[in-house]
Amino acid sequence: MGHSGFFGMGWMWIWPFVLLVLVLFIALAAFIVFRSVPHGGSRGTDETPQEILKRRYARGEISRDEYERMKRDLET
Repeated sequence: MGHSGFFGMGWMWIWPFVLLVLVLFIALAAFIVFRSVPHGGSRGTDETPQEILKRRYARGEISRDEYERMKRDLET
């Protein structure tokens, strides 16, 4: 008589679990890589230094004197 029951197929029953672990490992690796790669700023656009300076002045983060000084620095 041969083998019977659950273990009768040898080790064939373990392959679905191996594939599942492999897929989960690949998904975890992809997630880690995705999270570690920078995706740009919060706005998702490339702002020039002049645009950033104008936005900071408009928000009141810097004074007019600071704005003028920084603007001159950027132009040189």
